Amino acid sequence: MGYSEDMTEKKKRSIYLSILMLVLGLALAAFIRSLLVGRSSINDLVSAYQETVLEYEALQAQNQRLIEQNDLLESKIALLISNLDGDESYEEVIKEREYYALISGMAAVEGSGIRVTLNDRLEYDPARHPIEAIVHDKTVLHVIDILKAKGAQAIAFNGTRLTAVAQIGCIGPTILCYNNRQMPPYVIEAIGPMEEMASAIAGDAYLNHITSSEVGIRMSINLVENLALPSFSRTGDYRTLITLLEAR
Repeated sequence: MGYSEDMTEKKKRSIYLSILMLVLGLALAAFIRSLLVGRSSINDLVSAYQETVLEYEALQAQNQRLIEQNDLLESKIALLISNLDGDESYEEVIKEREYYALISGMAAVEGSGIRVTLNDRLEYDPARHPIEAIVHDKTVLHVIDILKAKGAQAIAFNGTRLTAVAQIGCIGPTILCYNNRQMPPYVIEAIGPMEEMASAIAGDAYLNHITSSEVGIRMSINLVENLALPSFSRTGDYRTLITLLEAR
């Protein structure tokens, strides 16, 4: 009788041990599988990061080459123009070129002007605040129109020089300028009669409305005695705009 009970107990222990080993084996297999999946995910992330770095470096190199080519072309233009100095028949052509380079944004400009900075409402909540509490393309264009009307001779938006064909539009919560995504704060710089431009911006009814406490857009206006705006060739690709200019 005692022998039979010992055998039964041993069988039970054997079964329990087998079940325990099975559970441990499944747990170990699951753990190893999770490690392999995690390692695969990490490898994918590392690979994606490395590809992004290589792409970024390639774009940097391309941008540097374009800057060098642009500098070479500008030096050639300067040399050709210098060779025309003193030739009265070309003075009018030179003046005309300088004028169109200025209004087209293809020449860097320095002078007194203003800097207008726009930013979204702090802690914007779409459930509680109006949609106007976010800066939209129409707000930026409204400021630009005011500046032009008050004599702005050159304008830049977030460091990008604006040409006669200004391309500014919304895409989601951000703004596109010449197909480049811009993020707030949005900085609009203009060279021209700074007192008149600043007064017009400060006194505009629409801007006063969106900067009220109810809406909450943040705006600052600064007078700048020596403002330097780059040429568009330094901040954008003008080749896509040629057909637009011809269409006008």
